[in-house]
Amino acid sequence: MRRSGKGACCALAALTMLCGAFTANKARAAGLLTPVGTQQSLEIESQKVDVRINNGVAVTTVTQVFRNSAAQPLEALYTFPVPREASVSNFSMWINGKEVIGEVLERQQARQIYQQVTRVERKDPGLLEQVDFKTFEMRVFPVPARGTQQVQITYYQPVDYDSGYGTYVYPLEMEEAAGKTTGELSLLVDVKSAIPLKRTWSPSHGEALVTAEMGPGRYRAGIEQAQGDLGRDFVLVYELERERMGLDLVTSRTAGEDGYFMLLVTPGAAFDEPRKQVNVTYVLDVSGSMNAAGKLDVARQAALEGLKAMREGDTFNIIAFNIAPTALAAQPLPVNEENRQRALDFLGALEGRGGTDIVPALEQALTMQMPNARNAVLLLSDGQATDVNDHSGLLAAVRRGPAGTRVFSFGIGNEINRPLLDRLAIETGGLADYLSGQDEVPRKIGLMQMKLASPVAENLKLRIDGVEIDDLWPQQVPNLYRGQQLTLFGRYRGAGEAKLTLAGDLLGKRETLTATLDFPQANADNPEIERMWAWRKIDGLLSQVRERGESADLKGRIVEAGTKYSIVTPYTAFLVLENEAAYQRFSIERRNLARVENERSAAERQRTAGPAPASGRELNWSGGGSSGGGGGGAVEWLFLAGTGLMVGGRWIGRRAYQQE
Repeated sequence: MRRSGKGACCALAALTMLCGAFTANKARAAGLLTPVGTQQSLEIESQKVDVRINNGVAVTTVTQVFRNSAAQPLEALYTFPVPREASVSNFSMWINGKEVIGEVLERQQARQIYQQVTRVERKDPGLLEQVDFKTFEMRVFPVPARGTQQVQITYYQPVDYDSGYGTYVYPLEMEEAAGKTTGELSLLVDVKSAIPLKRTWSPSHGEALVTAEMGPGRYRAGIEQAQGDLGRDFVLVYELERERMGLDLVTSRTAGEDGYFMLLVTPGAAFDEPRKQVNVTYVLDVSGSMNAAGKLDVARQAALEGLKAMREGDTFNIIAFNIAPTALAAQPLPVNEENRQRALDFLGALEGRGGTDIVPALEQALTMQMPNARNAVLLLSDGQATDVNDHSGLLAAVRRGPAGTRVFSFGIGNEINRPLLDRLAIETGGLADYLSGQDEVPRKIGLMQMKLASPVAENLKLRIDGVEIDDLWPQQVPNLYRGQQLTLFGRYRGAGEAKLTLAGDLLGKRETLTATLDFPQANADNPEIERMWAWRKIDGLLSQVRERGESADLKGRIVEAGTKYSIVTPYTAFLVLENEAAYQRFSIERRNLARVENERSAAERQRTAGPAPASGRELNWSGGGSSGGGGGGAVEWLFLAGTGLMVGGRWIGRRAYQQE
């Protein structure tokens, strides 16, 4: 019997309730400080998180105090999740009441010094290492008997921006259990934006978050809890008054040296139409690892929300996999009430168990194509079981598949195989995004579905004339989707006016965007751009290691960049010694100390200043495209028609179109 529309809605609502019921037993953790050789964790006496977001760049500083109730000093191991696209820029310990800032060394050298100091000299070092793609480990010695140890970690990351929404996640959820702080948990976020902010809220903490508008384009938000919960991600979302459409250039340069830049391209209304038939194959990981922290329930809800967003005329299928795939149907199904109910029953019966083999599921999904449709695979997984250090087999399987289907990935949770999911997206021209269990799944899935249904600019080529550009990362410019922000990092020599040309294919036509940029001789306002560039370079080199295997050349280049820019990698580590004399004794150059002092000075200037000047802004203009906002001119847009530009602090006021 066919169900009525009302019945189908009730069925979908029932699945939403089912997903909610499963999430009640999440295993939660915040990162644990465990004495070496025992299973007993030290208490987290307090945890303070300070976040500064300035036009989409977030700087997070985490200060924690640990208490040792034992009668003897302890060496402890602290494990914490790596935030998405984060570059750890500092690791400090308080020794004799004074902050001591760490330095990044080649990993074996750092370990040898740490072991000598702890085992032989019994002094006060700390060691921060990257264990794998998802976690850092910090060794601290000593945590004094019946005393405390204070540590601080700072990291940079771009805020996840999509279609007028910025999302910041402070990750806490992990598989191992953890409880609460014995004292205060506080988190303060200062958001600045050149485009006015409409509102800000927290899907994770709701009314516990206090927000205040501090002025045009500036909000402050915070929570403060006694015995705060360390098992729940903190998620902050802010909405801009209008979508950011255009081009942004952010630079950092010391006079007389090469400069660094971050280039952001955000497309506009040309990506809204025309809408074609969409064929989506939802691929759900149902292995045992998905039971942890409610990840399977998030994947279930994401598939449900995706189906809600699909229209009549679209088609879909669902493939669940652990060691082997199981499909809802042999072929894509039309979107209708009956097939939605079939999907409801299929999703409701899924259980997380067994191992993981993604390859057969992807191979099957890539065959689920429909002619004259936008074909996409939406992978919902943590990707944990696939070998992180060797992507060659998976990439070979994807390359054997039929052309024209893009893989879109949603990584779920904090313990995610990000290198794998990112690589799949790059290889197929799709996108990778990430879902916290505390995030607004309907909103995130809705934005992704919009991209599945919209055209894409592909085969993008970037050229900048007027200054010399070097070391652009990523080296292959990714495809550009509606609402997405394309982020590129590079270095430059020379200064002054330069012409940017970005060419790509959109709806079967070769289109070109041109704009004029200003590259300054000096800019001390954004020193974090240097480390963010270096992190992108290192990430690209590590991707080559995973695909081609380790080589002395790749390892050497990673170590060189990690030590020069003070970034923890699989081959480098942060080391904290007792005092300045100890650094001198081991002939350790204080590169990171100088960087931290410079970055803190810039941060203090930003704290008292208003938002940085806008370098991307929507403008009114007559003829073609759609726009909003106020005043100005336009640049040579084509596939970014209807948007404006302000770069280097000045408006470019010329309207022209050109086609190659």
